[in-house]
Parts: sequence; structure tokens; C-alpha cells
Amino acid sequence: MCVFYGDKYNMINKKLGYYTVGDVEFDSKIKACIYAQTNNQDVVWHFNNEIFEKYSWHIEPEKSLDELYDLRARQLRESYDYIMLSFSGGSDSNQIAESFMRQGLLIDEIIVNTMEKANSKHTIIDKNNTDPKNAAAEHYLQTIPRLKDIEKRSPKTKITVLDMTDYLFNSWLSAGDASWIMDKKEGLNPLNVTRFNYIHFDGVRKQFDKSKKIALLLGIEKPRTFIHSNNNFYIRFNDRSCNIITIENHISEYDNSTVEYFYWSPEGVDILCKQAYIIKNWLELNPKKQPYWFHKNLTADLFRLVHERELRPLLYTTWKDDYWQADKATLDWYSEFDSWYIEGHKGTKHHNIWKEGINYVRKHASRFVNRTHGFDDGLETFAYNYKLGPMEPEINPLELKWSK
Repeated sequence: MCVFYGDKYNMINKKLGYYTVGDVEFDSKIKACIYAQTNNQDVVWHFNNEIFEKYSWHIEPEKSLDELYDLRARQLRESYDYIMLSFSGGSDSNQIAESFMRQGLLIDEIIVNTMEKANSKHTIIDKNNTDPKNAAAEHYLQTIPRLKDIEKRSPKTKITVLDMTDYLFNSWLSAGDASWIMDKKEGLNPLNVTRFNYIHFDGVRKQFDKSKKIALLLGIEKPRTFIHSNNNFYIRFNDRSCNIITIENHISEYDNSTVEYFYWSPEGVDILCKQAYIIKNWLELNPKKQPYWFHKNLTADLFRLVHERELRPLLYTTWKDDYWQADKATLDWYSEFDSWYIEGHKGTKHHNIWKEGINYVRKHASRFVNRTHGFDDGLETFAYNYKLGPMEPEINPLELKWSK
């Protein structure tokens, strides 16, 4: 397979994070890791360090979270002619929609992507079943009801629902080999391979062909926070969270469009700081929760299955108790969200091509492969931590007994 190294011919949106290996810049973590292994060099991830390192994380913003959410929504509305929100109905994107609507600010288009054609027969429409393997139920139990509410409250908002099933299978078949990985940023699980290539669809592409200044707005992401053994509280940014959604990979031909993270952005840094302080203050009032935030106890499983549940109502006042969301997946290449494909399509030509791509990365970026779960699953995470201030656990954090 021919490997193209470096992204010097593409404009990298550096606010979303990027990598360097020596003096070569990469938007793609996969390309960066393969290049680094080939040349026996290290990979460095950059994520707005020049701004975050100078920010006063030790000072809690005075404004409320809702005030800060609304300010961010207004700033975006005033900066762009046309705003597209990538919407799942989950807590992150739901809060964005609410911040716009409660101020009378128009979201021009909401885009929802599904794999309904492929996984509908595997989906159990049962609010009691929050297994990540049943994540497709979110479309029926949460997304559709929220879209109906948005239609009533914001009738000028265009709602577009895209089924990515055929595009997913055809993308592997048209590649024919492992070369399909080379236009991916990091996520190689089936759901993320084509999930956010909206401009594959003519109706969406026509909007990009206009001269308007377009923002593709994404709900990245709830804050990662932890209590360190040095008795300080930190906020953490990791590259895997930034690389979940890969819209920017597909719109490089359009200079009138920009991907915007609503939360994890230099323009949203006050939101991030306020969220972190709300978590810190809550932990101080609820010391029994503190062991779940002690850094030596933290795992991806713990964050996805415990922190996520606690943070939804804590950080988002618009999140209601009867809203439904599946548990988060804890695996990467073999994500539980994709069990319908990984288990149900073995032996097919497109499944073999998918595996060929995974195996290529396992071999050519083996130095960087994550083996936390005892097998090769994704790439190791790069991260930056910023200290908010002192926090001494009130109970022994190592007493935590938790299992997935």
C-alpha cells in the first residue's frame, strides 16, 4: 500500500488538534504514528497549548454555566452565515441546541446520522436496556423525540437525517485493501469510518457549494478531570476525544467551512474552567464520590461508565431525568457500538478489508498500539493536564471497589 506522509498539502485546522513528528505536521494520528515508527521518532500532540498554558485555571469564572453556554452560542451565531449542528440527542449536542433556541438564535441545519438500515434488526427499543451494544436505540428513544421538539420550537431549522449504511460498506469495497485507513484521523471502528462524511450526500454538498461561511458545530466534549496524589485537582485534554469526529477530513476542499468544537475550543475555555470547578465543588460536597476521580483509579471504563452518568445532570441544566442515553463504549477498534457489524458480518469481503486496515496499523504503528484491555485496540492516548488548585481527598481513594 502506498502511504502518503504529512499533511502539508492540506490546511490543518489546528484548533482541533494536530501532531508533529520532527518538523512534519499531521492532521492524522494514524499517519503520524506510522511515520514516527518508520523513522524512529516521537509523536507530539498539540492542542491549543499556547492558549491553555497561559489561561488562569486557578480562578473560577464568575458567570454561571448557562450564561457561558449562551455567550458561546451567540459568538458562533455572529461569526457564521450558516450553522450546521451534528446532533445525536445526547447530553452534549442537546445542550448546544437548547443554548441556541432559548435565546431565539437560529441553528440553520441539524444533521443526524444513523446506521438504521444495517442495525435496526439488532436494536431493542427498551428504555431499560442501556447496553452500549444497543446504542442504536438512542435514535428512537431520544433523537427522534428531541427532533420533534426542535421542529416545534425552531420551525426554520432544517433537519437532515442521513443513513450511512450503504456508504460504509461501499467505502471498503471501493478501496479494496487497507488503503482505506489513510484518510482517517484515528477512529477505525466501523461507526466512525464514514459516520461524519456528510458531504457524500448531494443535499448537504449543495449547501457547501454556496458562498456562505459555514460552521459545522460539534459537541466535543465533557471535561476530563481528576484528583492527583499531590492533592491537586486537574482538567485533562486527550487526543482521542478530539479525534472521535472526523468531519474536517471530508471538507478540506471547501475553504468556506470550519469545524467548531462548542466546548473544547479556545473560545470556550471559560466554559471548560467553569465545568471543572463545578465538578470540583461537587466532589468536595460528596466525598464518597472522590475515589472515582482519583487518578490512580481512573480507566477509560470508569470515565465512560461512571463519570459520564454523573456529569450529564451536573453540567447540563437542560438534561432531564427521563431522557435516554445508552452507556458509552469502552473499546476502540472493536467498539461495543459496532457489535452488530463486528460479530454479524465476519467473513464478508468488506469485513475482511476492514480487518486488513486494522492489521496494517497494528504492524506499522505497533509502538503506539493500546493494549490496556489485554489485546490490540486503538492507539495510545496523548494528553495535557492543567491544574486548577488544591484538593485533598477526605477518604482513602484507594478504597474504591468498582468493576465494569
